[in-house]
Amino acid sequence: MGSLWIGPPDRMREFPDAARDYERTVELGVTEFRALSGSVTATSLATPPRRLRFSFTGLAEDDARWLEALARRVFGPLPLAVLDPAALNLLDGPQSQGYGPPSGYQLTGGGTLATQADRRVTVATPSAPAFLRWRHPHWIGWPVVPGVPVGFASALAPAAGACVLEWFTATGAANGTTDPAAAPFVVPPAGTVFVRPVVQLTASTTPRLVGPAWLSFGTAPATGLSAPLGDGCPAMVVTAYTDRPQPLSRDMSVDLTEVRRTAS
Repeated sequence: MGSLWIGPPDRMREFPDAARDYERTVELGVTEFRALSGSVTATSLATPPRRLRFSFTGLAEDDARWLEALARRVFGPLPLAVLDPAALNLLDGPQSQGYGPPSGYQLTGGGTLATQADRRVTVATPSAPAFLRWRHPHWIGWPVVPGVPVGFASALAPAAGACVLEWFTATGAANGTTDPAAAPFVVPPAGTVFVRPVVQLTASTTPRLVGPAWLSFGTAPATGLSAPLGDGCPAMVVTAYTDRPQPLSRDMSVDLTEVRRTAS
């Protein structure tokens, strides 16, 4: 996309100027226990939260006040959407490669979802049409930017089905869908705030691997059996910020952390 977008999903703001410092980290939460025998047992978080840090120099007053408003929760105790310019695939990591948990998917119209021993997800659809949807962990779909085209490709298409994009408003009301295609790349219709990727599946009693999938903003995804590892588009809250006013501008830094439930 080229720019950072941040804010509540229905009113994100673009920051076209590159941040002076830009950090992306994952809190793995790994803990080691060493027994007297010398063996080591390690535990880690099941869903490691992601963290972002942006530092800006010479921000215009309007942009600085926007970041300050987000940090002070002027718009309420709600999580923020952050569209990271370095993210190629907006699906979560396991989703982008066709892995579980199965809660990352939704199957309607008949059929079964299953997880193999290697954590890859399979789908069987005895009747058609059936619809496999990728689920965002927090919102009804992925936040979009007005005027920026959305692309979606899946390893299931076109052999086992066709890709569809479902559009939603800020309240979660349906706002139309795209026509089934091998890999749609479409500008969201007016009033769209969220998008949800779907594959309209053909009938098959034999379980098929869900496989890799690619949700992109601004760049058409490539079709085929591979997709870049998903960076996700997590709901986030500001956990810290600094503000250093200058005579004609402001220097600011903002720290954000992924959340799975509504902030309070």
